[in-house]
Amino acid sequence: MVQIKKKTRVEKILLADDLYILWRDGHESRYDFFALRDTCPCASCVDEITGQKTLDSSSIAKDIHAQSCEYVGNYAIRIHWSDGHDTGLYNFKLLREKG
Repeated sequence: MVQIKKKTRVEKILLADDLYILWRDGHESRYDFFALRDTCPCASCVDEITGQKTLDSSSIAKDIHAQSCEYVGNYAIRIHWSDGHDTGLYNFKLLREKG
């Protein structure tokens, strides 16, 4: 299990069987790795103009997992996936709404 800390609205992030976020207000969120990878917001996975998803869900391995993640400023995390993909920035506002 990997634990990442930084002073943001997030208290800590844990990578285990899923991605866990403990928010500063005490709220806890759990995110399924496959679902997160499937909703990657990067330009390779989503059409930049239409906003339509271009990633084929069937191309994602069922055992996809996060190898690591890093903070991007005070607004997002970048996840380094086991399939080598790492260009998606998952912003905290969206993550909080999902979890």
